[in-house]
Order: sequence, then C-alpha cells, then structure tokens
Amino acid sequence: MKHLSDIVKQRFNYAEVLYWLLFIFSMLFKCLYFQFTTKLNTDPFFSPTNITMMLSSLAILLILSSLIAIIFNKYRFIALFVFNILLTALLMADTNFFRYYYNLLTVPCFFQMDIKLLSSVDQSIMSLFLIKDVIYLLDLPFMLMGVVILHKNAGKLYFKKRVVRALSLLVVGMVTFFSVFSCTDIHTLAYNSNYSAKNLGVFYSHYYNTKLFIEESILEDNTLTNEEKGAIIEFFKNKNSKFTGNRLNGVAKDKNLIVVQMEAIQHFVINRKIEGKEITPNLNKLIKECLYFDNVYYQVAGGNTSDAEFLTNTSMYPVKEGSVYHRFPENTYHSLARIMKEKGYDTYSLHGFEKYFWNRNEMYKALKFDTFYSQDDFELDDFAGWDGQTLSDSSFFRQSLDKIDTSKPFYSFFITLSSHHPFNYFEDYDFYVGEFEGTFIGNYLKAANYLDKCIGEFIENLKQRGLYDNSLLVLYGDHSAVPKIESDGLMQLLGVEYNDPDWTKLQKVPVIIHYPQQENPEVISTIGGQIDILPTVANLMDFDVPYALGKDLINTDENYAVLRNGSVVTKDFIYLNDLKEVYDYNSGKLLDMDLYIDKIKPYIDELKISDTIINKNGFKYINID
Repeated sequence: MKHLSDIVKQRFNYAEVLYWLLFIFSMLFKCLYFQFTTKLNTDPFFSPTNITMMLSSLAILLILSSLIAIIFNKYRFIALFVFNILLTALLMADTNFFRYYYNLLTVPCFFQMDIKLLSSVDQSIMSLFLIKDVIYLLDLPFMLMGVVILHKNAGKLYFKKRVVRALSLLVVGMVTFFSVFSCTDIHTLAYNSNYSAKNLGVFYSHYYNTKLFIEESILEDNTLTNEEKGAIIEFFKNKNSKFTGNRLNGVAKDKNLIVVQMEAIQHFVINRKIEGKEITPNLNKLIKECLYFDNVYYQVAGGNTSDAEFLTNTSMYPVKEGSVYHRFPENTYHSLARIMKEKGYDTYSLHGFEKYFWNRNEMYKALKFDTFYSQDDFELDDFAGWDGQTLSDSSFFRQSLDKIDTSKPFYSFFITLSSHHPFNYFEDYDFYVGEFEGTFIGNYLKAANYLDKCIGEFIENLKQRGLYDNSLLVLYGDHSAVPKIESDGLMQLLGVEYNDPDWTKLQKVPVIIHYPQQENPEVISTIGGQIDILPTVANLMDFDVPYALGKDLINTDENYAVLRNGSVVTKDFIYLNDLKEVYDYNSGKLLDMDLYIDKIKPYIDELKISDTIINKNGFKYINID
C-alpha cells in the first residue's frame, strides 16, 4: 500500500513539473510570437539579438515563477493559471497597441485610456486583431484542465521544499538574465523603449519603462534646478543666435492664419497615380501654386494626432510616453494661439469629434485658444470615415467657416477626421485601386482620395469668401497611416524592397503653405519635422518665436529631423535608435556607429531639453530675452 502511495505521489510530482513547464514555455512562446508578429524582431531567427531576447525572456519567466513558488503554496496551480491569463492579456494588449503606435503600452498610456478614449477607438483597436492571434489562447484549455485536476490533489509543501524550488528557479533565472544583460547597452542614447524590448524582451521592457516612470514622475523632484534653468537658457540662446536669413519674411504679415491638420495623410500619396488616376488631385494642384515641403517627418509618439497638434502649436516635442494633452494640460506654453492672441487675433480650434477626446477641452485652454468648436457645435448632417458615425470632413469644413468671424484677423486650426484608421468605411468608396481593392492599403488610398476631395471643396470655399488670398494657409499630415505590419502592401504599391533606413525615409508627411498673392510655387526639400512648422510660419508672418525648438525651413541651412523615438534623419546619415545603427542617407550603407555618437548627441539633447521643460513646467519659471 505504501508502495502504491509512493507511485501516486511520484506521478503527481511529474504532473506538477509538467504544469510548471507548460506555464513557462507557453508564456515564452507567446513572448516570441509578440516579438515577431509585430516585426520588432525579424529574421534570421537565431541572430545574436534574437538569442539575447529569447534568453532574457526565459530568464524573466523563471524569476516570475520563483516568486509564485515562494508566495503560493496550496494554491500554486491556481496562481499559475491566473498569472497566465494576466500575462496573456497584457501581451494581447501590447500586440494591438504596438501594431498601431509601434510602441508598447506604458503606465502613462494606461492613465490616459479612460472609457471615452477606449470607446472612441474601439473600431481601430478591433481591426488590429488578426485570426492568428488565437495563438495566445491555445494553452489556456490545457492550463485550465491541469488546474482542475491538480488543485484538488495539491497538498501544502514543506517550507524547505518551497524555498529550494523558488531559489533554484531564481538563481537560474538571474544568472541567465545577467549573462545576456551584460552584453546589451540599453543606456546609450536609449530614448526608445523598443530597443530594450527588441534586445531583452517585452517583459523586461515593461519593467524598465515602469521603473523609469516611477523614478521620473514619483521619486524625482519635479522642481526645476538652477542647472536645468541654465541649460535651457543656454540652449535657446545658442539656437536664437543662429541667423538663417529673411527670405519671404513678412509676406503674410497681419493676414489671417488658417492651419489644417490632415488626418493620416503621408507624403507618398502626393503626386502618385493608381490605375491612371491621381490619388490626391486637389492637393497636387494646390502644390503647383504653393510652397511644398517634401522632406518633413512626423514626430509624434503615444499622443498621435494630439501630439501633431502640440508640435505645430508649440514647436516642442511631445513626451516620450503617453500624451502631453493628458499628462500636462496645466503647463505654461508659448503657443501659436497665445502669440496670435497677443497680436490681436481671434483664435479658433475646430474638430468634428467629442470635445473630451485627447483631453482637448482642457489642453486648448493651456494653448490659449479663445474658442473650441467640437462635435456638439456642429449639425451631424453627413457621415463619413472612421466608425461611419462621425461628421464627414466635407460637412465639417462647410460648417466651420460659418462659425468663424472673418471680419477681423483670426487664427483657425482645423483638424480633419474622416481618414482615420482603420479606413474600412471606404472599402466601397468610388475610387478604383486595382489590385489593392479590399486591402488595407487600398482602403487607405480611398480614404486619402476622399479627404483630398474635401480639401478641394474647402479651398474653393476659401476663394469664394475672399479668404484664400487674404490668409496664410498651412496644410500638413499629422502622423503615419501605414503601420509597420502593413509594410508589405506599401512596398508593393511603391515597387520597392523593404529595408530599415528606407522605411524610415517613408515616414514623411506633406507640408503645404500658400501665402497671399503668391505667384511663384516652390518645392523646398530641406529635411525637417512638424516641430519646424511654427518657426516657418513665424518668418512668413514676421513675428518672433524665441521659445521654439524648431527651425525656419525656408531659410535654414540645417537639414535634420529628430524623431520622438530617438532616431535622427540628416542629409548625411540616418540613425535608427531601435537598432542602434547608423546608415548613409543616400546609399543606405551601414556605417560605423562609433564615428557618429558625438554627431548624434546634440540632436538627442533637443529631446532632453523639451522633456525637461514639459516635465517640470519650465516655461512657468523661465524668461528667454
């Protein structure tokens, strides 16, 4: 009888070991699925970076298992099952967030994801779930079966046995992790959390980002130090001392300012045809009578559309994590609306969606807009795009101009909406895209064509009202339309092969500026970003912007754009912060990183200065003479 009891006990022990292994290796498989389905990690599968990531992910799972082993005794199987569900939910959320934002979920992102925001973007989120994502759930029936069978027979383990088990898992996990950690530099120019995820896995990246958030937002003193004040003042002193010329200075002085932020419009659709038809015929026509900046990169982060608004209206970088609009709506900003108000202009912001979305109702107060017209102020008489239940851009533009008092100088900031991801609404839209019919890229091209039609109507309306030649008109795209997971379709459209530097060079948005009585159209190919729009407008309207981090694209001889993820594009090289690699801008040839560290640092310093100002409300305490 004792012998039979020993056999049963031994079989139970085997079953328990198998259950622990099922937990560890099924979670490891899910981690690898995340890393590769998001294209954060790529072939070859057994590259040094991928091996480091796999070992680190395994090590962290062993460490987490050791904690479960020491904390839970009789309920250890239930704990493993629940922990599996929680980690699986996190990975699934990461996967879909990453497919849209190309970044992991972070603590600030959770803070800004209130019910209104989530309910508004649910269609975009759901469109990112793929059938293959069922992989995340395949182990759960087996885990559930195991917990039902094992838990009822589970007895309490002696404390010594629990400690030995936990220490064994912990030691193996720690030794493995620090072995690979010592080979990875996550601190050198690490302004992008994707680098830590790519090299050390998704779970380490969550730990690292949470640690940084606690240090920077909770433990760190948010008082602006004298050293930081000095650094900020010195930065602007050096920046403002650079004379860039005065070409076209004041050509729009005292005129109205009309800015249109175009949802998800990227540079590659401009002057492109499909099936013999122009995708954006009205924008193409407009460019022929305007200044067209064809080398401008979007610089948004987790705030996406709201980040683009912030860049344009303040000439500052958005925060690395989350959205400025949610995290810092009470700061002091030297914004475009503030400047125009001081010059006697009425200032308007107009958007055909909910006023609480992205916390605009509060942030626009900080940006000093006099009036914010939102969905509540429009007649919902026509719908197009996004979820099919939002005001169409056509109706939005038509109604908006009736709301502005055009009898006196004004600054109006229009934000379009219809061409918002996921573009499914336009699948049946009457614009034939040939082989791309029914695809993500095809639907996007249709959305772009629809917005272009609305822009054409808007321009015609401006002309009829006598505003076109009495205003400075600025149009620009806000952010990416094509996430990296859809890169194959974009490469097919463009007829090119994918590579990392060329993909980065595709992350440009059109910037179109028309000044009153303009006779000479011009294409300006200076490399820049959305942060440069405000200084460029300031030159054309002849006012100073001593607090701007950007440059005047018309007069500058500096060709560069600093992306919010820490990558840098210049006329000579492209630095990719995800990869910690530098490429020649023209040839795409991989260069020696050691030779470029000192060249990259000044560009990254711009991000640091901007972060300090925002995180510590620096402009509340600093005057730049």
